[in-house]
Amino acid sequence: MKKLNYISLLLLLMLSSMVSAQDCSLRLRVRVLESGSNMPVPQAAIWVNELEKGFITDDNGQVSINNLCAGSYTLEIHSMGFKEVNKVFALKTSISETITLQMEELQLQDVEVYGHRERIMSTTTLQTLRQEDLDRTKGGTLASALQGIAGVNMLQTGATISKPVIHGMHSNRVLILNNGIRQEGQQWGFEHAPEIDPFVAQEMTVVKGAEAVRFGPDAIGGVVIVEPPKLPTTGNISGEINAVGATNGRMGVVSGMLNGGIKKLPGWGWRVQGTAKRSGNIKTPDYYLNNTGVNELNFSTAFGYTDQNKGLEIYYSHFDTELGIFEGSHIGSLRDFNERIENGRPFVEGSFSYDIGAPRQQVYHDLIKAKAHLHLANGGKLNFLYGLQRNQRQEYDIRRGDNSNIPSLDMVLTTQTMDLFWEKNTDAGYSTQVGINGLLQVNNNIPGTAVTPLIPNYDNVGAGAYAIQRLIKTKYELEIGARYDFRNLDALGFNREGELYGGTHQFNNFTGTVGAIWYPNNKLSLRTNLGTAWRAPTVNELYSDGLHHGIGAIERGSDDLESEQSIKWINTLNYQTDNWSVELSGYANYIGSYIYLEPSGEVEQFFLRGAFPVFEYKQTDALFFGIDLLSRYRISKALEWELKASLIRARDISTDSFLPWIPTDRIENGFKVNLPTMGKLSKNFLKIENVLVAEQIRYEPESDFAAPPSAYYLINMHAGTSINFGKNELGINLSLTNATDVLYKDYMNRFRYYAHEIGRNLTLRATYRF
Repeated sequence: MKKLNYISLLLLLMLSSMVSAQDCSLRLRVRVLESGSNMPVPQAAIWVNELEKGFITDDNGQVSINNLCAGSYTLEIHSMGFKEVNKVFALKTSISETITLQMEELQLQDVEVYGHRERIMSTTTLQTLRQEDLDRTKGGTLASALQGIAGVNMLQTGATISKPVIHGMHSNRVLILNNGIRQEGQQWGFEHAPEIDPFVAQEMTVVKGAEAVRFGPDAIGGVVIVEPPKLPTTGNISGEINAVGATNGRMGVVSGMLNGGIKKLPGWGWRVQGTAKRSGNIKTPDYYLNNTGVNELNFSTAFGYTDQNKGLEIYYSHFDTELGIFEGSHIGSLRDFNERIENGRPFVEGSFSYDIGAPRQQVYHDLIKAKAHLHLANGGKLNFLYGLQRNQRQEYDIRRGDNSNIPSLDMVLTTQTMDLFWEKNTDAGYSTQVGINGLLQVNNNIPGTAVTPLIPNYDNVGAGAYAIQRLIKTKYELEIGARYDFRNLDALGFNREGELYGGTHQFNNFTGTVGAIWYPNNKLSLRTNLGTAWRAPTVNELYSDGLHHGIGAIERGSDDLESEQSIKWINTLNYQTDNWSVELSGYANYIGSYIYLEPSGEVEQFFLRGAFPVFEYKQTDALFFGIDLLSRYRISKALEWELKASLIRARDISTDSFLPWIPTDRIENGFKVNLPTMGKLSKNFLKIENVLVAEQIRYEPESDFAAPPSAYYLINMHAGTSINFGKNELGINLSLTNATDVLYKDYMNRFRYYAHEIGRNLTLRATYRF
């Protein structure tokens, strides 16, 4: 294995040496601020005349222009609502400059109007995957795309289902904002993946701090923000077409997006988008996993109006997926269960098929969003968001006779959310945001399953109010905020004995945040944030008592669970020079009354259905702490080295023991060769990376059915290019994952007891933008 790495590195170095050019290593870092208030200006466009290339500022108003030669550079800075600024810099050494923009009066008929995007203003740590990053992950799940960020892992249920894990937190401890709306589905289960089409996103942002003040309850681990493109408001039509094919599972995906405006109605814009996906049985290096196919059909549309003082947007999306559940997870008897774990793999090697049978999931998710904003005369801005979601989850079990087409679990969750907030920036650098939120949920079990529902019917009502104050200066930023939330849960159902059960639970909590950012020089920035968060127990944690068909396991809740209370402190150092950038984050998260699902070590036998492992919800006080590292070093103009690492530790401090389902240490190390432009071929690159995932040695042996799997080591390869057709562009990306076809298991996969992970997979992605 080491010999293969040395050969790969030698190959990259040889390719690098072939690309000879002047070694220009200077860097110009620009920060764009509003004049007077010193507020950052995100998404400002910076055009560099000498490079004939444009750049976009990030959410902190910053952009770094690297690999510059000594000389003079003319920058044109544009942003909607501000006067254009031209700056000339005579570059002899790397420098950092601040540019301020003046507000200007604009007439609608004289300008192109663009949709307003809410700024992610926070002193906590956040990282964003932009268009170029997402292009290299298309065709995968939301969780697999987010795994490109250090500190983000995946929790899997077999080969078809995954959800993001941030600093050891997942499910209801990670809040997902889908186009500004809280994603509210049946996300409480390990195997309940987010019902979001990744193709709709132009960028994804992970906020790693405890952000309950800004975003509400459940943001204990962090927040995932999925943002589609802004609606255009001119008459031009643009869009993109994506095609993805993969060898493992013989997956095929087609997705398209079309955007446009109305020429005779300036300010109006529209967008339509759709995705179709089909995949068959996944193959490990040695055998196929039967019944692991996926069928997916999604679409969305948006329509809106924006001018300099107001805006309105209506958005609708439909997500429809059918997921096969590995048939080897459903076991006939206690003896079979023990033999399957001892064997560690299926007794039947399987074969390829696109057919999906029981056990399987069918999930539908509809989202309607209405958004409006209004700029007030006093300089403030009023924002309103309303979301209506309907989530239907059907899980089909293996049944005797012809009953496998009748769902064993059939639930419909309807959620309404409302957000109203006011914000204002002052000339002194103060930024104020005050808001209220409301939530109304109704969950109903659909009759006709012939099975006692896993959870009862319930109503969930919530409300919250918050205030955040920021002070933004050139060298530092300060933030403080507070929030109060109230939740009322009313549940009622019949258990397996035919007895009525349920009850009313009320939860309320205050949360707060305080943080700062310091920019001591043009190379270094330091962030610190201390935030509290909370989460009320979900209905499944309180009342589950039966077979969860999607995972082939028995779950038992406890109706005396209390709310989780979290205090998270995260600190981040960001250092950047001409050739080297590093971001190092350290965090500690204390969670009082932490709720977790623990394997009981028991197996329950059903006469007709088979044998299933038993998991129980428990509560304790827990401490999570860890480190995330992202480092990039430019060895030469053509060769770059990247290192990503994450380390997490978690303890049950009440019993001084380890907690289950905690991600293991992970290191990703890669070299990338940037090849020169060849005719119409630009953005050419080759990359090889290796992934090392350690064995989880911090666990309680008596609390699991089998010991955690061994460490594993993977090699992945990537290549890409872009072909220009005038103003249009065709991007092609080729990825080879698990190139050496390693047979391995991952601790964060709930089916690791019975099966291995996916084997070698070659994926071809093509994106045509016009």
